[in-house]
Amino acid sequence: MLQPRFPRRLTVIFVCLCVPGLLPALEIKTVDVRAYSNLQAAIDANPGQIIRLQPVEYEISAALRVKHSGTELIGPARIVQTNAAERMLAISGASGVRVRNISFTRPAGAQDTEQHGIEVSESSDVILSGLRISENHTRSSIVAASSRDVTVENCTVTNYKGLTIDDRSKSPLYGFAFKAIDGTGIQMRDVDGIVIRDNRVQEFRLLPTQATRDRYSLGTLTIVPEKPGRLMQQDIFDTRYTNNWHQGAGIHVTVPNGSKRAIVTGNYVENAAQGLDLHADYAIVSNNIFTHAMIGMKAMHGAKHVLIDGNQFTHCDLWGLKLMPGAGSFAPDSPRTPGQATGENVDGGHIVSNNIFSYFGHGEQHWNWKDRNSDYPERNVIAILFGQLEESPPLRNVLIAGNVVHDSGQDTMLVDGKWAKVPPRYFHALYVERKRQPYPQNVQVHGNLFDPGLTAATNVVASAAK
Repeated sequence: MLQPRFPRRLTVIFVCLCVPGLLPALEIKTVDVRAYSNLQAAIDANPGQIIRLQPVEYEISAALRVKHSGTELIGPARIVQTNAAERMLAISGASGVRVRNISFTRPAGAQDTEQHGIEVSESSDVILSGLRISENHTRSSIVAASSRDVTVENCTVTNYKGLTIDDRSKSPLYGFAFKAIDGTGIQMRDVDGIVIRDNRVQEFRLLPTQATRDRYSLGTLTIVPEKPGRLMQQDIFDTRYTNNWHQGAGIHVTVPNGSKRAIVTGNYVENAAQGLDLHADYAIVSNNIFTHAMIGMKAMHGAKHVLIDGNQFTHCDLWGLKLMPGAGSFAPDSPRTPGQATGENVDGGHIVSNNIFSYFGHGEQHWNWKDRNSDYPERNVIAILFGQLEESPPLRNVLIAGNVVHDSGQDTMLVDGKWAKVPPRYFHALYVERKRQPYPQNVQVHGNLFDPGLTAATNVVASAAK
């Protein structure tokens, strides 16, 4: 129910092409929102029109729904969703929808939710621009699914994470569940034609500190299988604890063999578990800043032909950039389930160029990994790894050129009130798996500047790693 704080009006503009003798001149009609029982009724009564919201605050208790092509919602305005069981805005089955310059938030008492903030589904040619989404704790603040040609630009997403149970108990690869922080700022699922540019995604509330872990018992298993799944490490099974309790991503482009043709550029992502989690083909990732993340960026599960150029990765703690085949990768001759798409879903054909990695291991979660004795190649700045499963097709054809990995501790840092040099907090600036199958094939390394880590600058020579 719309609960106005003071009188407001909603303007609907009808724009007609002015052709002398054929069409009337530009006609502007103003619709008083008080003529409708709520904001949803106003949207439904003006399908496919440009609706200008007044610069006031609207309270809603049900998701706003846009189902008509051509509809535009334009602010400035602020929409407050008071019902934790409802989304903020749902766009479905429409094309040519525009939503601009509107703030969406939830009040205290309705911020912890299982619902998305803004959801686009089965739609095309949708632009979300200049939106501000805050205090939507858990799931995704902005998500598009099963759609085509979706743009998210100049939006700000803040405080999007929540406490949850990460339940992998039904997967034979894992079989367990655990207490976690989770949440994603901007997500694309099975979308062809993606533009995510000039957005800001930040978390200020749930930071992955040791105090946060202890307060909420994060990582504690809530479901334990009779025997470990294929991807459940033995120490997790033995201790009933996983330190991988920080989940989600600032930006997530996913559905292997589904999402494709993606541009992710000019974004600023701070305090995400993963700055960018990419499972897509034909992608450009450029001119972004990923700061204070467990993983700056990863591409796997059949990510093909990805250009990663000109990004800043700073204060990452586990990996700066991770490339590998995942459980969603499969070769052309793999067994298929009925109805599954034919063909391959392989990883590779990438260029990693002109990126700068700095202050590795100086983020919020270094403490969670520094004393871990794992045979998995963790704490390497650029990691080119083996397949997640033995049957995964190998990562192939990766060019790594013109990157800088800088050991920031050598320039002295403030430690306990004093300036001092700090040893590297990574093992290798570049680590390329050479033994475990399926290991990468044809990794070309040229013209990089790599400061040595605790072990070495890299475990391969600066040439072809066949």
